[in-house]
Amino acid sequence: VAIVDLNSRKLDELESLQRIMRRLDGRVPVVVVTQEFDAAAVRILVQMQVADFLVKPITTADLVRSCIRALRGPEKNEVAESQVYSFMPAAGGVGSTTMALETAFLLHNSASRAASTCVVDLNFQQGACAEYLDLEPRFDLTEIENQHERLDRQLLDVMLSKHESGLCVLASPVQPTEMRSFNAEVVVRMLDLVSAYFDNVVIDMPRTWFPWTETVLLGSNKLYIVSEMTVPCLRHTQRLIQAISQNTNKQIKPSVIVNRFEKKTFENGIRTADVEEVLGDHFAGGVSNNYRLVREAVDRGVPLSHIDPNANVINDLRKIILPEEVAVIETKKRSLFDYGKSLLRKAG
Repeated sequence: VAIVDLNSRKLDELESLQRIMRRLDGRVPVVVVTQEFDAAAVRILVQMQVADFLVKPITTADLVRSCIRALRGPEKNEVAESQVYSFMPAAGGVGSTTMALETAFLLHNSASRAASTCVVDLNFQQGACAEYLDLEPRFDLTEIENQHERLDRQLLDVMLSKHESGLCVLASPVQPTEMRSFNAEVVVRMLDLVSAYFDNVVIDMPRTWFPWTETVLLGSNKLYIVSEMTVPCLRHTQRLIQAISQNTNKQIKPSVIVNRFEKKTFENGIRTADVEEVLGDHFAGGVSNNYRLVREAVDRGVPLSHIDPNANVINDLRKIILPEEVAVIETKKRSLFDYGKSLLRKAG
């Protein structure tokens, strides 16, 4: 595997990479490491057909996994390890459950990553993942809390709630009056088993920090904090980022999704520049405010795409969760546009 460290802003480096790709002529897979995500550079990388590209900062484990996937080739990607996406709310009512569920549907239906996907609702007291999809929560924690070794593939299958799309949800019946802290071994066993049988695992985390929270965060490939554009929420988001960094010895760098995002430049209130300044490089992007759509989907128990597959909420979230897929789509659109222009020139 050839690993190329690329500064995406320098045109001469892209040209050098093109020369390298021509010399290799597909004989050696190329993994590109870029300084930052740049849509224009990604379009070029897609056209070059590189095996994979990673955005700094990256861990050694990320680089090793990428090299292994490149060596296996596309026909063997099904044996790759599960990808775990965790969502943690910065405050109550910020839409973390909606973001987690829609991310699960994006991954489950993705053209580039379509694979088995399971949502795990770890909010045992107030979780709503099953209710949002009009499913019956079937995960009985009391049955395994003292014998977590009993949880095997067969029992897991019985306790899964299954959506008509094929998406699976692992959620327990809500107990509003019980604030229980289960043994960390129970949660770890559950997540290990789910990760062994699903390609994508999306976790909806509670606001409360439990003894198992740190373990779940450390086992996640991506951690998203869901916030919103209010001063108290953004301040609490800052404190949460700091707490996560301290409790995980800086091993995790959370990304922040600002829900109900409104681009403001001159109006009163919080502006986009303020959000970027407060969150810095933790800011992953904003998701548009579309209360009517989300409310209808929740009331009907269906995913947002069932009502409007091209909704701004879905498109905004796709840019955050699947940026490479968005880049491929843009590249194809650009190619069709260029092809159309060439036909017009010939006709003229």
